[in-house]
Amino acid sequence: MGQSRQKEIENILKDSVNWHSKNSASMNVQRVEGTKLPNQFKTELLTQTQPFKKSIEDLSIGFLCGFEIEFFLNPNKLQDFQKDMAEILPDYQMLLIYLNEVPKTNHRHFYLIKEMTGLPPEGMQSYEIVSPILDYKSLPYFINAIFILLNEYGAKDNDSIGFHLHVSTQASPKLSPISLLFFLDQEGVLNSKERQYTRDIIKQFFDYSALDWQWIFEEVTRKCYNVNFLHYDQDNHIELRSMGGLGYLNKQNDILTNCFKCLLAYEKALNTPVKSISQGILENYSLKQHVLQTKRVSYQTLKESDQNHIWFV
Repeated sequence: MGQSRQKEIENILKDSVNWHSKNSASMNVQRVEGTKLPNQFKTELLTQTQPFKKSIEDLSIGFLCGFEIEFFLNPNKLQDFQKDMAEILPDYQMLLIYLNEVPKTNHRHFYLIKEMTGLPPEGMQSYEIVSPILDYKSLPYFINAIFILLNEYGAKDNDSIGFHLHVSTQASPKLSPISLLFFLDQEGVLNSKERQYTRDIIKQFFDYSALDWQWIFEEVTRKCYNVNFLHYDQDNHIELRSMGGLGYLNKQNDILTNCFKCLLAYEKALNTPVKSISQGILENYSLKQHVLQTKRVSYQTLKESDQNHIWFV
């Protein structure tokens, strides 16, 4: 045993001459260092995960997750908020602070960003906390801790802002976005209160004939929908934008429940036979409308089209 461990160390020593730090760019940024000690972090993470134990045990797919929390805060409270945010983070992470530029995320640390979006109340500024890529089992700890801290500091929300969950799969086959949408809807993931201008992606697909789905996916879908598919080709990645609006900063339990429902939807989409999914779609949605691209048809065809033909110019 001793000799094998020594050989292991020897090999690592030889390999280490080629190592390079991935945190060098972070040193040029205003930052606060996480202070949560390892054993304390472990204890609190397990405690926060316990209510979601069954959901976690039911998942067999490897997931990578991240989130964004938009909020309004009095700028005079920002410095103290940063210090208290550091107490949430484990001591190997940092909060990088970008108030005057758009960050280039390195996916290893949390970010505090000054935003230009939303309609902040008088005396407040729009901000956003962006997480690094996380193991989904850590979502309850970080989301609960950050929401509690935001409420302690009097952070506000309204119908112009919200919460975003990013999900992608690890070492999983490509997954039909339509299958995933079906189960997101069936699991009630998209039933949450949304910000004011969010569009319904279920209607955008399942009100239409299946023959139109590819064109809609490629040409129509974008960030204004409650599911963002813009980077779906990268490990089945979605941005779930369906949780937000006035009062959402007081609903972290609902948000966490929705996060795990989203992961369950992935699980079902990957493991349910295509035949069962197609039958479920036919039983639950109208599929009556048809895309009509005006440039592809004559004026006479346009005149003769009915209310189920939706024109795209």
